[in-house]
Amino acid sequence: MDIGVIGAGSLGLLYAYYLSKKHKVTLYTKRQEQADQINNLGIQMVKGNSYHTANVCATSETSYKESILIITVKQYHLETIINLLKKLSSRTIVFLQNGMGHVSQLASLLHHRVIIGIAEHGALKVNEHIVHHTGEGLTKLALYQDQVEPIHDLSLLRNEQIKHFPMEFLPEWEKMLKEKLIVNATINPLTALLRVKNGELMTNKYYKKLLYELFEEVILILGMEDKDKLWDHVCGICTKTSENESSMLRDIQHQRKTEIDSILGYLILNANGKIISHVSFLFTAIKGIEVR
Repeated sequence: MDIGVIGAGSLGLLYAYYLSKKHKVTLYTKRQEQADQINNLGIQMVKGNSYHTANVCATSETSYKESILIITVKQYHLETIINLLKKLSSRTIVFLQNGMGHVSQLASLLHHRVIIGIAEHGALKVNEHIVHHTGEGLTKLALYQDQVEPIHDLSLLRNEQIKHFPMEFLPEWEKMLKEKLIVNATINPLTALLRVKNGELMTNKYYKKLLYELFEEVILILGMEDKDKLWDHVCGICTKTSENESSMLRDIQHQRKTEIDSILGYLILNANGKIISHVSFLFTAIKGIEVR
């Protein structure tokens, strides 16, 4: 099956590497210089002390010819890509973004089979063609809308599981995204502001108190139940990824724009008058750091 991966950051490199084991993959990069490196050297995946290389076709063109397109770019790069996707004939498009700010943009793509997904893998881009797989997880996928016709290509993905890169298909995209948003909205901005790794939110009692107070505001906005279960999930992610730096912290360290607008910004827009002092403070603080 032909698969196009749009975006060659850490997730794009990781997905292109693993999917190339069973499928023909084209990786769409922003710059031709990166595409040239990948075409010449392949994608190198580092895991622990082992190194593996996959030969993947890469290009900076925007032809997007494949029957399945997986979008891995960050939220703030989506508008340009969605405008291109509007002009394409019907195909399957999978969106893998943090936050929920992109959901409102998907209504313009209803002639496609739109899939919303979340990536639970830990990935760190080392350079233009090397990605470090820092933590195994699931790719969770759900239909954005009910489809009249069966989705044969997704059935193929479901049946062709790749070792160390499992996929799970869920019946409800909104619940799936909200649970991921809780993690992104609590761990990411706190670690970015405090400049700490994920695990320190558990080991420092003052940081853990801040995390819980922020968590309470987030689930209040989202109207989520199972509070204890969701808190255990957030704590579990912090512990499991204790030595990892969040993507937002890495963005701050490298003076890049963060995804704060699609994470905490989305929550503020949907707060409906609720008191959310922690969310508002963190949003303003991260925006201030971006300006600086």
